[in-house]
Amino acid sequence: QRLSKGFYWNFGLGFQFYNFKFENRDYQAIRGDESIEFIQRTDVDGSKSKISASYLTAMTLLELDFGKMNDNGRRGIRVAAGPYAGYRLGGQSKYVYRDLNGSNKSKDKQDTGLYLQNFRYGIRGELGIGRVKFFTTYDLNELFQEGKGPELNPITFGIVF
Repeated sequence: QRLSKGFYWNFGLGFQFYNFKFENRDYQAIRGDESIEFIQRTDVDGSKSKISASYLTAMTLLELDFGKMNDNGRRGIRVAAGPYAGYRLGGQSKYVYRDLNGSNKSKDKQDTGLYLQNFRYGIRGELGIGRVKFFTTYDLNELFQEGKGPELNPITFGIVF
C-alpha cells in the first residue's frame, strides 16, 4: 500500500524454516520427560545433528524507497522494518551417524517440537538494492518453552531475489 511518495506499508504471509545444526555432532537432541536433553553419543560417529522447525508467518513492514522519493521514477535503495508473528507447523530433531568402524549409516528422527515455542514474534529489517533484498529477523521470544531448553533468541539473515 502506498502511503505517500516513496513511503509504503507492506504486508506479507509466508513459510519460514529454522535449521539449527550443532557444531559438535556427537550430541543428539532428544525429548526428555520434562525438557529437551542433549546426550553425548560416544558409541557412534555422528555426521549430522540438528533441530528444525517450520512456521507460518505474517508480517507488516514500513518501507522507504529513496529512488521514488527523489522523483527519478524508479526503484532506488529501499529500507524497511516491522514486526512479524508466526505459528509453528512442525518440528523435529535429526541425528545422522555411522557405527564406529564407518559402515551402516543410520538416522534417528523425532517428529516432535522438542519443547519449541508454538508462537514466535519479533522484528524484521530489510535493505533492498535493485531487485535484491537483504533481510534479518530477531525473535523477541525465546525458541524453547520456559525452563524446557537453552535460553536463546534466534537471529536470521537472508537474501530475497
